[in-house]
Amino acid sequence: MSFLRRIDWRLLLIFFIVAAIVHIIATFLAVNDQRGTAYARLAHLLPHNTMTIADPITPRHEPLPYLSPDARYAFCPFDTSNTTMRVHALLPDLGWTIGVYAPDGSSLYFAAASADRETTINLSIIPADDRFLGLAAEERQATDDDQTIAAPKGFIVVRAPDRGAPYRAATRAILEKASCVAGRV
Repeated sequence: MSFLRRIDWRLLLIFFIVAAIVHIIATFLAVNDQRGTAYARLAHLLPHNTMTIADPITPRHEPLPYLSPDARYAFCPFDTSNTTMRVHALLPDLGWTIGVYAPDGSSLYFAAASADRETTINLSIIPADDRFLGLAAEERQATDDDQTIAAPKGFIVVRAPDRGAPYRAATRAILEKASCVAGRV
């Protein structure tokens, strides 16, 4: 009992309040820390606004965590601060996908191949601000299949299933046709 009387309860309460504040601040700072994001890693490794086919995923070569070793990938970090981006990809069979991701990892666009037919993706990525990008007649004629999204920067990922050695050359040839090209402002 004498021990409980000697405790300064106000000081103990202040300690717990300060500890709670530090915990909350540290949590918010950790959530907003984007130095180790996938975008930050790829932005330093790969050229911007250019589709790059990654080497096969092995335990010693993983550009990003959680990439599947039974797939081949093509990446394109993009920045629309001075231009628009034109993205073209062919998704010939099940397992092929394309995704556009913001620097924080949120998905901006995703498409998967259909089992019945080839899927051709024609996508325009425009700046996310209200800049005038020219008249539509000045740009390439859009088809009904063209899609447009707005994003200041991010990265594009084309994923192809690795179906084994006999198919690797064909898979690579299709991945090489995928493109992300800077357009005109």
